[in-house]
Amino acid sequence: MPLEHRIATQADLAQIADLRWRLRVDDAPVSDRDAYDRFVADFIRICTQEWRTDEMVHWIAADSEHVLAVMSIAIVRKLPSPENLRGRWGYISNSYVLPHARNAGVGQKLLTAIEAWARAEELELLLVWPSERAYPFYERAGFRRHPDPLVLRLRSE
Repeated sequence: MPLEHRIATQADLAQIADLRWRLRVDDAPVSDRDAYDRFVADFIRICTQEWRTDEMVHWIAADSEHVLAVMSIAIVRKLPSPENLRGRWGYISNSYVLPHARNAGVGQKLLTAIEAWARAEELELLLVWPSERAYPFYERAGFRRHPDPLVLRLRSE
């Protein structure tokens, strides 16, 4: 089945919300259908009403019917400087591939498409804080570990 790797549209948001749910529950079956349905509705509302399209970009890998993988990029604008008045960088989050599509190159091809897009958009860098399990995936794609930034945790998650 050929996959397309593209920026998501509003029509894809329900499936992206489903993948986000799966990511956060570690693929456990839905045990509370009402909570799941509320989350999907809230996710779609927030993405369509509260975020501008230049703040969050969802990339997907999809076959003709289903979204199989997602990576979301938050675009961070930098303060203007003399050398770059419109600097931006991207923070990758929400990286998820459905279990049956894992280890088949789906995530790698999606990340390759995102990198090409980020270069065309003239983003300065892509940043990700991966899970321990995902470090090798990102390192194979050319990401390198750098000293952690200084972080002030304001609440625990």
